[in-house]
Amino acid sequence: MNIEEWRKALLREGLSEEYSDVVRGFQEGFHQGIPDHDLGPSVPYCMPPNHQGALLEREKIESTIAKEIAAGRMFGPFTHNQLMERYGFFRTNPLGAAINGDGSVPPINDLLFPRNDPRIPSVNSFVDKIDYITTWDNFEATSKFFRSQKQPVLLAIFDWEKAYCQIPTAKSQWRYLMVKDFNGGILIDTRIAFGGVAGCGLFGRLADAWKELMKSKFDLINIFRWVDDKLFVKTLHSTVEMDQIVAQLEQLGVKTNTTKFSPFKEEQKYIGFIWNATKKTVRLPDEKNTNGCSKSKRSSPRRRILVCPKSSS
Repeated sequence: MNIEEWRKALLREGLSEEYSDVVRGFQEGFHQGIPDHDLGPSVPYCMPPNHQGALLEREKIESTIAKEIAAGRMFGPFTHNQLMERYGFFRTNPLGAAINGDGSVPPINDLLFPRNDPRIPSVNSFVDKIDYITTWDNFEATSKFFRSQKQPVLLAIFDWEKAYCQIPTAKSQWRYLMVKDFNGGILIDTRIAFGGVAGCGLFGRLADAWKELMKSKFDLINIFRWVDDKLFVKTLHSTVEMDQIVAQLEQLGVKTNTTKFSPFKEEQKYIGFIWNATKKTVRLPDEKNTNGCSKSKRSSPRRRILVCPKSSS
């Protein structure tokens, strides 16, 4: 992130006091709510094995890890003796894997492990989720907005690429968020964990600041957010284009996923649904309709649901 540009942008739009924690987090790292702890004198460190799912995707995960090390977002590998000398107690968490729709396999730091073991509480068990509440714009919020519109609007899509990888973790948290590679080495992950209680809330806080900056600078009606996916809404008379918005985001250091960037038009895909701003309809994408029909062994026409039902009068 370009911290100085964030600072200047927040100051320019009168948001620097409200979001001072965001700039401080970029500078010092964001605290994930994990208190200082150990597991007693009989457990000097905790290094559970990685999950089977991660082993099955070893090649892809190793490729991701190599990129993170090259980018300076991960450090290592280290031995447990090196880390004990530096930190005293430390713990790793099992790697898991999740397959994205585009075939990529981001590793997951399983901070819920172990489950139901009173001797070894999980990292997530220490964190109060109430401290990291965020408000994402789900189906209900989006449909409510479209129902309220009295004018035609245009929609655009933006994807915040590798969002979690751009958000640093406070150094005091590193010892509790380590992972093991597949050769027994230990890696220090300096970015917020995909799988942590705090992760979604921390990213949501940044997204709140980011949304306020974009709405202040550009002629937009609204911006909807669902983790890294963003839906921009403007009137037909607004002259703002996504190229301008993306240029501003790049100035802030926000990375854009070019495969998920779409200019303003009548219809866009957001949170898994196709939204039509003019007709005020929402439907499943064609591929999901097709899959659903094949599974049920029946065919049906593509269905649209009116977000704003027409009056019967």
